[in-house]
Amino acid sequence: MAQHPAHSQNHRHPDEPRPEEIQRVLKGADYPMGKEKLLMLARSNGADGEVMAVLNRMNDRNFDSADAVLREATRVE
Repeated sequence: MAQHPAHSQNHRHPDEPRPEEIQRVLKGADYPMGKEKLLMLARSNGADGEVMAVLNRMNDRNFDSADAVLREATRVE
């Protein structure tokens, strides 16, 4: 069965934030960092509602790098 275009790796839904947006709002993160601290950092770095919604949907765990956050964020988008 074919994957929905919005869920393939090469396509994203127009309302989903780009990885660059997520990386921008996580600038200054001191890894490892838990989800709640990531949310506070993103908020203080000016994250918009779409980015905050994606971060809120991520599993509550410690992330050891920006790449780990991005991998989790793309799963929940």
